[in-house]
Amino acid sequence: MKTEKMQTLNRIQVALGERSYPVYHGTDIMGHLGHLLKEANIGRQIAIISVPPVSVHYLNTIVTGLDDQWETLHHDVPDGEMSKSLPVADELYAWLIQNRFERGSTILALGGGVVGDLAGFVAATYLRGVNLVHLPTSLLAQVDSSIGGKVGINHRMGKNLIGSFYQPRFVLTDIAALRTLPADEFICGLGEVVKYAIIRNEGLYEELNGNLADLQADNTERLERIVKICTEIKAGIVSRDEYESGERAVLNFGHTFGHALETYFNYQGFKHGQAVLLGMCCAIDLSLRLGMIRESLAGDLLGFIRQVTFDLPATFHDADPEKLVELMRIDKKVKDGKINVILVESLGKVKRETITDTTFLKESFQSILKEDRG
Repeated sequence: MKTEKMQTLNRIQVALGERSYPVYHGTDIMGHLGHLLKEANIGRQIAIISVPPVSVHYLNTIVTGLDDQWETLHHDVPDGEMSKSLPVADELYAWLIQNRFERGSTILALGGGVVGDLAGFVAATYLRGVNLVHLPTSLLAQVDSSIGGKVGINHRMGKNLIGSFYQPRFVLTDIAALRTLPADEFICGLGEVVKYAIIRNEGLYEELNGNLADLQADNTERLERIVKICTEIKAGIVSRDEYESGERAVLNFGHTFGHALETYFNYQGFKHGQAVLLGMCCAIDLSLRLGMIRESLAGDLLGFIRQVTFDLPATFHDADPEKLVELMRIDKKVKDGKINVILVESLGKVKRETITDTTFLKESFQSILKEDRG
C-alpha cells in the first residue's frame, strides 16, 4: 500500500507508556488493516472473532484485503450478550488450540461491544496473552468499549465480573461500518455518546440537545466528528488512569444502575446501551434526591436522555427495586461492602459517591420503573 494513502487515517494516541497504542479513525478505512498489521510487526496468524450479522458484511473485505503474509482463521459466536460467557470462551480456546494458534499471533475482534469484550478476554488469557486488535463496527464500541483495555465476560450473578485490563495493539474505527448497524444497536451507542456529553463535554451536549434522536448512521461527517470527540475524551481519561483507581471511574456514569437492570432481566429485552440510558436517569434522579443538583438541571438532563426512545421488556414495570439494589451490591465498584455510584454535580462535572442509605437507591429505581420509554 502506498504511503500517501495513509493520510486518510486520523490517529488518536492512548498514552500508556510501553502499552501505548493508536486509535485510527475515518471513513472507508478497513483497507488499511494489512498495512497497520505489518507496521505493528506482529505474527502471521490472524484469528478473526465476530458474529454472523457483522461477518456477513465485512469478513470477505478484510480477508481479501490481506496478502499472503497472513494466515487467517475465522470463528463466529452467537450474537448477543449471552456470548460473554465461560462456555463460549472455552469454545474459542478449543478452536485456537486445534488450529495451533501461537503466542505471537493476533486476535482480531470484529464487531460491537460483546465481541470486543469476549475476544479481548480470550486474547488476554490464551497462552497468557496474545496480540489483540479491535475493529469496532458498532457506535458503542467505536466511542467506548474498544478503547481502554477493559475485557471480560459475565457471570450468572453479575455483569463483567470476570475479566482484566488488556490493551490492544491498535484500534481501527471505520465510521462506514455504522451504515449497516441496526437501529437498536445505534441507540446503544447513543447511550455512550450521551454519557460523554453529560460528564465531560458541554459543547457536545449543546449540539445534540433537541435533535439527539435525529442523529442517523448515514450522516457520516457528523458521526465522524462525534466519534472523534468521544474517542479523545476516553483516550485522555484512560491515559491518566489506566486501571480505574481514580478519574476513570467517571466513565461508569449510569453503568452501576444499568448493570443491575441487565442482570435482573438476564440480558433479555433490552441491550447494554439502553440499560445505561436508564441507569443515567437513575443517577440523575439520585443526584437530585441527595441535593447535589437543582431540579431544573435534573429536568434538563432527563429530557436530554429521554429523546432516545426504545421498547422495554414487558415485565419492566414490575421489577423489584429491592432486588435491583441487591444486585448493585455485587458490582465490581463496591468497596468495603458499600455501593459506589457516579452522580452529577453540574453539566460536565460528575463525582463518585458512596451510598449508605439504600432507600434513595430504591426510590431512584422506582422513578424509572414507572416510565414509558416507547
